[in-house]
Amino acid sequence: MKDVIIVGSGIAACSLAWQLHQQGKSLTLISDRKKGSSSVAAGVYNPMVLKRFTAVWNAGVQLEFLNNMFDYVLENTDIDVRTPITVARRFHDEKESLTWIKKSVREDLKTFMNSTVQKIDINGIEASSGYGLVNGTGWVDTIKFMSLTLSFFESLDSVYLEEFDYRRLKTSHNSVTYKTFSAAHIIFADGYRMLDNPYFDNLPIQGNKGEVLLIKVPGLELDYILKSSVFLMPYKDDLFWVGATYDRENLVDEATAAGQDFLTSRLERFMKLPYEIVEHKHGIRPTTIDRRPFVGHHSIHENIWVFNGMGSRAVLIAPWASLQLINCIYNNQPINAEIDIKRFEKVNP
Repeated sequence: MKDVIIVGSGIAACSLAWQLHQQGKSLTLISDRKKGSSSVAAGVYNPMVLKRFTAVWNAGVQLEFLNNMFDYVLENTDIDVRTPITVARRFHDEKESLTWIKKSVREDLKTFMNSTVQKIDINGIEASSGYGLVNGTGWVDTIKFMSLTLSFFESLDSVYLEEFDYRRLKTSHNSVTYKTFSAAHIIFADGYRMLDNPYFDNLPIQGNKGEVLLIKVPGLELDYILKSSVFLMPYKDDLFWVGATYDRENLVDEATAAGQDFLTSRLERFMKLPYEIVEHKHGIRPTTIDRRPFVGHHSIHENIWVFNGMGSRAVLIAPWASLQLINCIYNNQPINAEIDIKRFEKVNP
């Protein structure tokens, strides 16, 4: 019998698997390998909300846990899926640059914000009002991270590739059984598919479709992730990611012409070089009404857990939230109240 069954193989599930492995716990990952929002996530980790120049909730702590976990992945695989790179917030006008300078000395922001407005000459990029640089940023190759995770745990005979059938789950006081698999606990990190999960379908999950473009821009030399009305991020060779859209209304599982038009029109406001669209990707993010994850156990079955709702910042929040869950299960520590699903008990008794 394993310690844990994890259902899912996105960023949240993979982060949880590595944190459990580091704690010496045995696990089985059950995955259908279907494309979810994690497969189109750019993987940027950034402690700032750059639209409003505010800090991401709990950002300093989350960055520390992110780097600790990916150091552990590196130790076990000899592969580092992180690319440290500075995020440069392009200012639209002088008013924004003055607001940046004013906010950069605040106690809660000065760790992350470079207080000097930077004038950086990047061929083909219009930024007459300069940039604000963010400290401690980078991106995780999410495709490589998920593939690497499945390969690692497959080598331990700990992966079962199949769409999870909720009807086949059997529970008892101290164990769960799914087909031939048994464990002390099962954790659902099944993303937007949580809508079909009979154990947690009462939680107020929201779909948020994101679309991104992979473009080819010969001659663009970019040493930053540029953030304006969209982000422009170097990927490899002459390829760059452009993203992202946020659509809670049109949740049809397909890329749209409207999404492409939105991204290209905003990109062309500041990039003046010719480019070619190589790929147009989409996914539906599992988000929550209060922008905090769903973490906790079922109201009746205390060994059935949910780990979901990481949204567009899954790379940043999932490593920290994973240990919140693990410490609750094994060390009887309370889950942070802002992510504990008990916050919805009055709404969904």
